[in-house]
Amino acid sequence: MTQWIRYERSGRVEFGTLEGGEIAVHSGDMFAGAKPAGETVKLAEVRVLTPTEPSKMICLWNNFHQLAAKNGFLVPEEPLYFLKAPSAYHPAGLPILRPKSYSGRIIYEGELGVVIGKKCSMVSEAEASNYIFGYTCVNDVTAIDLLKKNPTFDQWVRAKSFDTFGVMGPVITTGVDPMQLNVRTVLNGKERQNYPVADMFFPPAKLVSMISRDMTLMPGDVIACGTSLGAGVMGDAENVIEIVIDGVGRLSNPFDQVLPSPYLLEKEPAPIKACVVGAGAIGGLVAARLALAGNDVTVIDMGAHLAAIKAKGLTLEWHDGKVETAKVKAVEKAADAGKQDLVVLAVKAHYLDQVVKDIDNLLGPETMVMTVQNGLPWWYFQRLGGKYDNKKLESLDPTGILTQKIDAGRIVGCVVYPAAAVTAPGVIHHVEGDRFPIGELDGKETERVKRLHDVLVRAGLKSRVLKDIRSEIWLKAWGNLSFNPISALTHATLVDICQFPETRHLAARMMEEAEAIAKKLGVTFRVSIEKRIAGAEAVGAHKTSMLQDVEAGRSLETEALIGSILEMARLTDTPAPAIESVYALVKLLNKVMLLEGGGVRVEKAKAA
Repeated sequence: MTQWIRYERSGRVEFGTLEGGEIAVHSGDMFAGAKPAGETVKLAEVRVLTPTEPSKMICLWNNFHQLAAKNGFLVPEEPLYFLKAPSAYHPAGLPILRPKSYSGRIIYEGELGVVIGKKCSMVSEAEASNYIFGYTCVNDVTAIDLLKKNPTFDQWVRAKSFDTFGVMGPVITTGVDPMQLNVRTVLNGKERQNYPVADMFFPPAKLVSMISRDMTLMPGDVIACGTSLGAGVMGDAENVIEIVIDGVGRLSNPFDQVLPSPYLLEKEPAPIKACVVGAGAIGGLVAARLALAGNDVTVIDMGAHLAAIKAKGLTLEWHDGKVETAKVKAVEKAADAGKQDLVVLAVKAHYLDQVVKDIDNLLGPETMVMTVQNGLPWWYFQRLGGKYDNKKLESLDPTGILTQKIDAGRIVGCVVYPAAAVTAPGVIHHVEGDRFPIGELDGKETERVKRLHDVLVRAGLKSRVLKDIRSEIWLKAWGNLSFNPISALTHATLVDICQFPETRHLAARMMEEAEAIAKKLGVTFRVSIEKRIAGAEAVGAHKTSMLQDVEAGRSLETEALIGSILEMARLTDTPAPAIESVYALVKLLNKVMLLEGGGVRVEKAKAA
């Protein structure tokens, strides 16, 4: 085993072999007949450079079984790769820099780098090892929020080619068996990645062979083999990131940054007056978070839940065990709440026509109305433009009262990803998730939507302003369409549905039909059906909101989750037999529950 290193000494670029803390200086070409110069120099006396100056750095994506299995990626038939710009190449020891033009998240990806030793084109897998000079450590740094910023074009090269984002080194090690290696990544002293090279779909020799069919590989070129589980954000103001491959080397770099403001308007937002209509699972979560952040919050609800909130406040149990009680004003009528800066409509879609009757009491000239219902919203076609602009969804606004009472110009769309439940009057239990992406109906990034984003972030929630809120709504509705009614009919949790072959297949079939409908409306999905199902499975033994309603004997969100999508199927002339069948069953279940005046709950049989 030999470790080769490039360095600068007295203004000259040199190379040699490293052992301990000393470099045996060599002359000639590292990759072709290098010879000892008969001189040594201490490592501490030189400036370490990248171990090679590649003509290109080829970086793999989706090259590990474990990562693909977790994320639902398809097994690639051939290597999937992109190139990093040479201006991104960066040596060990020097700081990784935050780009001045980018304020989003920056992630590390620890990888094994294959260094080519000879000009290589159209070689077989059996020959390929003869063209590999050695191996190095790579940190494939990524501006992750850029990668899929444009829904029509993934920006791999841009996200990964900022100056200093192609970190490699400090040495090239020869004479090692790559299939015996493990890649570890350590961030600020904590191990974040630890995975075997042997888990690759395309191991080094196969990679060299297959890539050499596409382009000529030159001496010094680097193939970064891709990463596995554990890649993550370098989020602290001061970071030290280390890629450690025992038997190859340790690549260490600082990443110090002035953290970008989490606020789009660059300063902490002033408190607002907010009214949450419906303090159930999601409404209660939002109300509590807003109130705990210092906003003036009123909730509108009824019955025992309202009484408990009036008496003791609104208690929020977070998934990590933290329990906080928010002081909110609790009323039964909008007339008692007064004019608001923000109204959050958090009741289920089929109750909206009742709560908007007196919504005028809450609305001032600039009041925003944020909708957080499951499924498709009644305003879907408002301010859309194009063929279906301002078309009314009969299934969601049959009387037209929603369109009449709430001007479309007030509305901000929102997609709710957290899971939560009301576990007792006045008590909200958070299960998982904290994302609330929002967007204007016409896609503009207005001052008010930025301000709302900042208010949500100030409340400890994650948010993004999206130019296409409808595509995000479809992504959430995609799962609700299938998982909610299936759970209502079977009393199964998310993980049970996803792990039972027949219901997993049914959910996928319904999602396929919905995707066909959405595509005719110009909607693009950023994840696959399998990944969407895997995400639901990962939530675990969670009862969907519709199953919770069945057990409590409440009216079901049949039209918002399923009927509206069938209306769009008819509108776009798209067959949807699986959705139609499940819709009929859930609609009948809802009717029976209402007629009988009760819900349905599965209970263990009592011993005889």
